[in-house]
Amino acid sequence: MPLPLSGLLVVSLEQAVAAPMCTCRLADAGARVIKVERPEGDFARYYDKLAVPRAAMAATLAATTSEPAAPSSPLPLAGEGQGGGMQKGSRVQAHPLPNPPPPGAPRDAPRREDPVAGEGAHRVRGEEEEGESAYFVWLNRGKESLVLDLAREDDKALLAAILAKADVFVQNLKPGAIAKLGFALEELRRAHPRLVICSISGYGEDGPYAARKAYDMLVQAESGLASITGGPEAPARVGVSVCDVAAGMNAYEAILAALLARERSGDGAAISISMFDAMAEWMAVPLIQFEGGAPPQRMGLAHTSIAPYGAFKTRDGADILISIQSDREWRVLAEKVLGDKALAADPAFATNVERVKRRGETDARVAAVFGATDEAALTQKLTENDIAFARVNATADLAVHPQLRRIDVATPSGVVSYPAPPARSDATPRRYGAVPALGEHTAKIRAEFLPGNARK
Repeated sequence: MPLPLSGLLVVSLEQAVAAPMCTCRLADAGARVIKVERPEGDFARYYDKLAVPRAAMAATLAATTSEPAAPSSPLPLAGEGQGGGMQKGSRVQAHPLPNPPPPGAPRDAPRREDPVAGEGAHRVRGEEEEGESAYFVWLNRGKESLVLDLAREDDKALLAAILAKADVFVQNLKPGAIAKLGFALEELRRAHPRLVICSISGYGEDGPYAARKAYDMLVQAESGLASITGGPEAPARVGVSVCDVAAGMNAYEAILAALLARERSGDGAAISISMFDAMAEWMAVPLIQFEGGAPPQRMGLAHTSIAPYGAFKTRDGADILISIQSDREWRVLAEKVLGDKALAADPAFATNVERVKRRGETDARVAAVFGATDEAALTQKLTENDIAFARVNATADLAVHPQLRRIDVATPSGVVSYPAPPARSDATPRRYGAVPALGEHTAKIRAEFLPGNARK
C-alpha cells in the first residue's frame, strides 16, 4: 500500500529549520520533495558536525557511560519503518543506542557516491571521522538536493519547469525576495491554479515587522515566551527551536488541509505562516491570564497555579518532579508517600487554593520526606500509589531511555540514529529516506525536467 502522499511533488526553496521541518513531514508521508539549495547550500548544513555515524556514537556512549544500558522499550508497530526509502538502513528501532541492533539489522548503510565531496560516504578530517550537521540530518531525510543559482536564467527556467508539474511549493525567503527572483506568488497562482503555495516567514508578509530578520530565539523574546521561561532571576530561552518547529508544523497542517480542499474544488491555495503568529498562539493562555489580572510568573520547575507541582531532590541526589492535580491525589501523597495522616486530614492543606497560599510550607513538607528517601524507594512508592512523577533527566539520560524510539537514517557520513517521529500507524509502514549530499540530485532533476538542456 502506498504512503498517504505518494505521487505528490513538493518543491521547497528552503533553509534553516521552519520550512525544512514542514517538508520533512511531507517526505515522511511519501511525497517527493525537491529541496532547492543555493550553490553554497542550506546554511544549516554547517551549524556543526555532530551527527556522527551510529557505530561511532555507540562507542562514544559506551566509553562515557558507567551504568548498564536501560532495558528496551516496547517494539514499534509491526513493520514500521523497515526498509530504507532512498537508502537501505533507514529504519525504526525501539532500543536505546548502546543496546545492540535487532538480529539481522544492518549496522551501517553502504557507502554512496557524494558528487560534491567525491567518492564514498565518509569524509575524514585528520584522523577524526567527520559527521553532518545535527539540524540538517534531523530535518532533511528523504529529500532530493537540487543546487540552483537563481541569478542564472537557465536555473530559473529549470525551477519554472519543476513548478509547472508541482503540487506544493514551500519557500521561506524573506518577504518579497521570491518576487524579485521572478516567481511572484500571485503570478504562480494564476499560472498554476492547482498549486498549493506555502510561504513561511518571521513576522508575516505585511505589518510593521514584516521586513525584520527573525530567528528562533529572537521570536521567543519578541513573543513574550522568554518572559515566562526560566527562574525568577531572569528570562530564558526554551532549549529547542520551538518557534521554528511551531511554524513548520503549522505549515504542514495547513498544506494537508489545502490538499484535501483541492480534492473537492480542484483549486490550490496560497498559505502564509509566520513564526511570530505560531508562537503568539501558543502564548494564548499566558496572555489570557495577564489580561484577566493574573500574569504568569517565572518559577522554574514549578507551577504558578498548582501545589505541589515541582522538583524535589532525593537523598541520593536525583531530582524527582511530581504533579498533584487534585485534592484526592494530595491526600494519597500525604498519607501513603509522605506517611503523614494528620497532614492528609489538615484543612489548611485540603484544597489546591490553600496549598498554593502556603506553597512554601507545602513544598517544604514534600522536600523533607523526599530528601530523606533514596530514589529507588521513592519512585516505587509513587508508582504504587499512582502519583504522577518524572525524573528530571539530562540529555545523556534520554540517550539510553527505555521509552525512546529511534530511526536510523543514512547520511553522507554514514548511518545516524536519532528519535523517531511521534506518529505511529497500523497502516503502511513509514520508510525514512537518506539525507542528501549538497547537489546530489541536480543532474538527474535537470535531465528529467529540462531534457536536452544540460548545464554548459
